[in-house]
Amino acid sequence: MLVSVKLLATYRSKLPEGSINNTCQIDVPPGTAVRQIVEQFDIAYDEHNVILLNGHVPDPDQKIENEDVICIFSALAGG
Repeated sequence: MLVSVKLLATYRSKLPEGSINNTCQIDVPPGTAVRQIVEQFDIAYDEHNVILLNGHVPDPDQKIENEDVICIFSALAGG
């Protein structure tokens, strides 16, 4: 299954070479959970990060489907 992963802000450096528009596509086996993909990029699945699956906050153990889009960015904000 192909999944798009978009990493924003400080996480852009974790994208593989050749990524376009802060996004890469990865091939994962059926039954892969959102948490597994996030951790594959060495990013913690915690309150310091915003993780979206197709624009919505997923359960960390939600199984992904072909062509899903995961977006990850830091929840820290300045003020």
